Amino acid sequence: MSFYRIIFFFLLLLSSCKVTEENIVGTYYLKESPKTKLILKKDKTFEFIKNFLKPGIGVFPDSTDRNFKTTGNWQLNKKKLILNSFRKNSSDQTFTWSVIVAKDSSITSLSFWDVYNDPVPIRFIKFPDDRIKFHLNNSISFFASDFNKTDTLEFHFYGYRPYTWPNMQYTYESNSHLKIILNEESRTGLFKDIGFIAKRKKLISTSKHFSLKKSQ
Repeated sequence: MSFYRIIFFFLLLLSSCKVTEENIVGTYYLKESPKTKLILKKDKTFEFIKNFLKPGIGVFPDSTDRNFKTTGNWQLNKKKLILNSFRKNSSDQTFTWSVIVAKDSSITSLSFWDVYNDPVPIRFIKFPDDRIKFHLNNSISFFASDFNKTDTLEFHFYGYRPYTWPNMQYTYESNSHLKIILNEESRTGLFKDIGFIAKRKKLISTSKHFSLKKSQ
């Protein structure tokens, strides 16, 4: 192989490894928690979703905080990716919604799920007299007739806002089977010049404490 051909292939290899605004676009996941991801879009906007089923790795100062998502603009400065969240209020402020699985049952049942259709365990239930009962799974059944209209149950989870039953936002709650979908809350102005070192298939935090891997 000639010297010039070697140089040609070497330059070709270098160009294929170079990070550009075109090939950086895609979805990047946190290995320890795949639902935590950064989506870089072609229009130079991004969506970051933090979703931990339990307290996350210690490098996140908010690892015990609620799950959230934030959107904004990204820019690539040489090998450094910079993220800045939008400051305007997001139009997506829905934290929960319900799907009626069955109506007119002899009992009321609630089950809790995330937007990926995975169960969200109930940590504990708070009763009207401030009693607390710990719970092990994502569903519960009871006779609605055992409660007065003024009684409320407050369901607590890791990573999501508490859910109160009955919830006047929805109808047919009593004697129905309800599937409650929990969504990450939106946060504006969260990222301010947050930086990552951009690699071909990976983004490394500037602190080098964690990295996000690009999906295939």
